[in-house]
Amino acid sequence: MKLTEALNLLPDNQGIMISFVGGGGKTSSIFTLANELAGVGKKVLVTTTTAMYNPVGLNHPNITVLGDYVTPEGKLKGITKERADKIYRENSYDFILVEADGSRGRPIKAPAEHEPVVPLSTNILIGVIGMDAFGQGLSSDYVHRPEIMQKITGASLLHRVDEELIVKLVSNPMGLFKECPPGAVKILLLNKILKEGTKDIARKIGNKVLDDCYSIDKVLLGAVQEEEPVKEVL
Repeated sequence: MKLTEALNLLPDNQGIMISFVGGGGKTSSIFTLANELAGVGKKVLVTTTTAMYNPVGLNHPNITVLGDYVTPEGKLKGITKERADKIYRENSYDFILVEADGSRGRPIKAPAEHEPVVPLSTNILIGVIGMDAFGQGLSSDYVHRPEIMQKITGASLLHRVDEELIVKLVSNPMGLFKECPPGAVKILLLNKILKEGTKDIARKIGNKVLDDCYSIDKVLLGAVQEEEPVKEVL
């Protein structure tokens, strides 16, 4: 299933801002979605309010990439969320895709006080968690800001990333969907599902999230860099 299908983005949709937070594949998700939308004739803006890997692979004429500058490390430095909101109001693009968080490449993260940086015009907020974090310890090798993760979830340093921890991270107001604008649709993307066993675990987590957290509208099980980006929708 394509991301556009899983997100119920219809052919006549336009003027939509989708922001991505969390870890585990935000940039890849944006690239995949941008290419899908551009491929059906949509005018797409890709930008960030933090920083993202310079999207040199987005060469479709319907895709515009916007940032402040490229850092010596090859990252695209972001614009302010106020500028993103201004662009949205100008209605020059069918879709604006925003990387609104940073995770230093880790599959799962807990946001600091200044994070994430979500534009107020966001219509859909997608929180991303990489399932390669599942079963791993709360070390900086897999968790961005493990000390904040402990505080949010009540986990100890000896704890591992499990179903309970992920559900707490998603449901806590200071967790994955922190700074979600009022009225925005909240979607959890459990990414990097590359094995059937992982899919079973992710399905169990996703159903638990939907049972425990009524504000989450949908859960996607996926591997956004694969030919079939979304494996299942809950």
